[in-house]
Amino acid sequence: MLYLLYTLIGLVIILLTNLVVTVLLTLNDLRSHQWEDNGHFINVFKKYFGKNNNIPLHFADWML
Repeated sequence: MLYLLYTLIGLVIILLTNLVVTVLLTLNDLRSHQWEDNGHFINVFKKYFGKNNNIPLHFADWML
């Protein structure tokens, strides 16, 4: 039963690491393109977060 806990903790660590890397890449793009995108921070953040995200967010993306 303990192996399920370790597997779940490992999966959470992988997902959080991916989220942190995506946010850092997004902030880098925001800084790089700050003069081109003259919108609100949250709208521009969503734009670049979607570009840098590599986790499928829709159920249809998980189909093999």
